[in-house]
Order: sequence, then C-alpha cells, then structure tokens
Amino acid sequence: MAIKKKKTAAKAKPAKPAGIRPVKSILTKSALISLLAEENDISRKQAAGVFASLENAMLGSVHPKGAGMFVLPGLMKVTLRKVPARKAGTLVRNPGTGEMMKDAAKPASVRVKVRPLKKLKSAAVA
Repeated sequence: MAIKKKKTAAKAKPAKPAGIRPVKSILTKSALISLLAEENDISRKQAAGVFASLENAMLGSVHPKGAGMFVLPGLMKVTLRKVPARKAGTLVRNPGTGEMMKDAAKPASVRVKVRPLKKLKSAAVA
C-alpha cells in the first residue's frame, strides 16, 4: 500500500531587506523607533515595545546577577571585566616617562567593553 504525501502550500518567505541604506544623521531614540516602525510596517507603539525589550535584555545580561555578557549576533558583544581594588602606595608605571611611581588607592570597579563583530566591521569598511 502506497502512502500518499499531502501537498502543502509553499510557505511565504519573509521579504528580504533591500540592503544597507546609509543613515545620514545621528539617530535619537525617537528617530530610531520611527525607523524601526517604518521599515517593518508596524506601529510606533509596537516598535517602542521591541526596542524596550531589547534594552531590557541587554541591561539584564550585564546586571550584577545576570550573565555578564550580551551578544547582538553579528553586530556587537558587550562584556564586563571586574577590576580589583588597589591599595594606596602600589607601584604603577607612568605611561609618559615609563618610570614606576606610587599611586593613590582606587576602589573595585567594573569595566564595560563593547566589541564590534563581523557584520559591523564589514559595514564600516565598505
């Protein structure tokens, strides 16, 4: 007995972006939300919600109890580095002269580093 396969309708493919368009001005938060809404045919309120979700995901990832890293695939990677406290009188290298000198005390801190990834690097060069 032969099994017949059901014919399914071809799934509609999402429209591909028309390519990278240069943005001639620095975008404010409102302008970025308007651009997202316009390019994706959604309301400004929905675009603002998407933007807020992305912002919350990033802030939650770098929160002290979070993962400590956030990756926007292909574009950037945000990492944290804990810098330990330094006691007063610690010898550090003077970058101007190269000699060692005593430095003031500094409290522990956290450094935030943002690394560009492949798509962002290639967009900047092209």
